[in-house]
Amino acid sequence: MVAVLLASTGLVGCVHGSNSVAGRISPEHFRFKTVVTLDSQTLPDGWRAVCIIARITEGDSGATDVCKFEVGLPLRNAQRGDVPLMDARWISAELANHAARSVLAEARPGEMIAVHCIQFKRRYERMLKDEIAGARVSECRTPGIETVHFDIPMESKR
Repeated sequence: MVAVLLASTGLVGCVHGSNSVAGRISPEHFRFKTVVTLDSQTLPDGWRAVCIIARITEGDSGATDVCKFEVGLPLRNAQRGDVPLMDARWISAELANHAARSVLAEARPGEMIAVHCIQFKRRYERMLKDEIAGARVSECRTPGIETVHFDIPMESKR
């Protein structure tokens, strides 16, 4: 069974099934930097991004891996119009938590930690694109954006 802590916020949550998830990544972790300003009437327009580096540690074995990803969002799109920074941060955090809970709820004992990271990034991007058209979850590659670190220890339930 898997327990996960996203950041050190002290908040606790549960998922259905045999795995539980404790903790939540907060909007404050999404310290987006605007890398392309609004400059036209075409949509989408503008871009903001942040790089997240999460350490994942499996409780039984102590195995550790890093899940590194960039979250990028348009500043404006046809679906929502302007996407205010606070909305971008709240939506990004809420969907990251939801994606993590859903992936880890399906995790099987002995599954490689890197698999969880890949599954999380894919699911998170799908969810984020549904909410903010044009959003992207990818490798960290945009120069000059902030890199935010947090731990994700995975402990087996005994």
